[in-house]
Amino acid sequence: MKKLHSLYVSVFGDSDQIGSERYFVTVTCLSASIFLFVLCLVHFFMNLSLAPVIIAGGGSLLLFGLYFLVRFGTCLFYPKLILSVLGLVLLDLTWYSKFLSNGPVLFFILLFGALVLWVWEGRSLIFLLLLYYLNIAILFYIDYHAPSALFEYPEGRMRNVDIYLSFTLYSAMLIFLLSVVKRDFLRQKEKAIHSDKLKSAFLANMSHEIRTPLNSIVGFSRLLQEETDPKTKDHYGTIIQKSSNQLTGLINDIIDLSIIEAGELGINYSGFKLRMLLEELITTFSVEMQKKEKDKVELKYECVDESISILSDYDRLKQVLSNLISNAVKFTSEGEIILRCVIQSNEIVFSVSDTGTGIPIEDQQKIFQRFTSINYSGMNTEGTGIGLSISEKIIQALKGRIWVESKAGEGSVFFVAIPYVTAGKKKDGQKAPQPPDEPAKISSRKKILVVEDDTASRELIGKILMSMNLDLAYVSDGDEAISYVRQHGDISLILMDLMLPGVDGFEATTTIKEINPGIPIIAQTAYAMTGDRERAIKAGCDDYISKPLNSKLLQDMVNSYLK
Repeated sequence: MKKLHSLYVSVFGDSDQIGSERYFVTVTCLSASIFLFVLCLVHFFMNLSLAPVIIAGGGSLLLFGLYFLVRFGTCLFYPKLILSVLGLVLLDLTWYSKFLSNGPVLFFILLFGALVLWVWEGRSLIFLLLLYYLNIAILFYIDYHAPSALFEYPEGRMRNVDIYLSFTLYSAMLIFLLSVVKRDFLRQKEKAIHSDKLKSAFLANMSHEIRTPLNSIVGFSRLLQEETDPKTKDHYGTIIQKSSNQLTGLINDIIDLSIIEAGELGINYSGFKLRMLLEELITTFSVEMQKKEKDKVELKYECVDESISILSDYDRLKQVLSNLISNAVKFTSEGEIILRCVIQSNEIVFSVSDTGTGIPIEDQQKIFQRFTSINYSGMNTEGTGIGLSISEKIIQALKGRIWVESKAGEGSVFFVAIPYVTAGKKKDGQKAPQPPDEPAKISSRKKILVVEDDTASRELIGKILMSMNLDLAYVSDGDEAISYVRQHGDISLILMDLMLPGVDGFEATTTIKEINPGIPIIAQTAYAMTGDRERAIKAGCDDYISKPLNSKLLQDMVNSYLK
């Protein structure tokens, strides 16, 4: 049964990956091609006339070619248009050659309208329905004025054979297409019900997941104000920082999930060296393992050629591998965790293996479902259960694959395969170098205008940039920012909050760029959804940083614009 399903998917595609519309058009093209081929043979052996044989055979070849275009191409609009127009033309020609309204084709032209309704929507649907009814009017005109000889079968009984045999073939194709639609509808319905239940469980769990780190942040912040012992204050600060990172990670996951739900997951390709990615991951998680006291677990990486450069999305790939390593650390108490990288044919395959609890076979598909969190041996006490689902969608966006091989009690191996594209020398870029522990001081005292309506955020930015030898000026809204720029010509950089009372940051940026196009403007906002960066750049911003602000990233960004 699995082999038949795999064969079906390889022929028609997976509707979850290619979309219901492309899936239905693919099925329609191939099934119609097979149907017309059978019809061609039937017409040939019935020996009524040569025209239906040629029309059915030629239509079968055209639709078969259209199937390949839809199944393996990227454009869907033109194949749909060709399918709709070509289908109507083939039906008209067959109708004319098969004795007009005295034959069986006229009734199938009626059903063709249902196909148009299913495939199209909006203005395109209105246009094609008008074309469809215009076509029916033309058929009526031809039928009304046609000589009687065009309606006559060679033999009286041959009409009965032709009609019932044709109806059998037409109904078989129609039943098949309706079964595909029904099955897809029921599957989507079950998926929606299941997703709704999971979301309800997710929202019920979300309160706990958010309140847990928030409780630590609020509670220990109050204790920190009252504490006088330096060691205890450092301990409280560490707890607050850890809880803040946990809350930030949770919010980032929710944002990524929202982006995926909206179908707006963006991929930014750039060239980078494998060594840089692998070493950054190992360094980050070595520190993480020390914090979690995983002294009995060895973390290392192996790569056939870590010096090569590839073209992919560095941040998204790092996000996926970080999630896999994080899970391995979570479920491994002793042994080793190995990050491997090999090149196979036209793919680069990453794997994260561990000697942890392993995953039973019955759970291996569940773990990629949204809001699914499985706790083995009490080792998964935190998390929302959306990390692997997000990782799967990211890898699909990178045109790759992700899968797992595991046995309960014997550890797990997660694999990620993406297209292997080498970065050319011109694209062979490094990530922005990490800033030093101490921010670089600007050689001359330059003025920065901070446009921020939140008092705490203004104070935080001031503290972050305090040691960089800068002259900071503050305003609270877009109107004040525009007035300040008009009155002061010595501004070297603007940090612009986008969500401001009155004139927002987008409008203020556009106006300021008209006044002085040479002032670099860095957008900084708590609205970190997809499209915000593009909207900010379109408004005139030179760069973008999201809240919560990363101190080193902000220092490095400011330093790069003030050099």
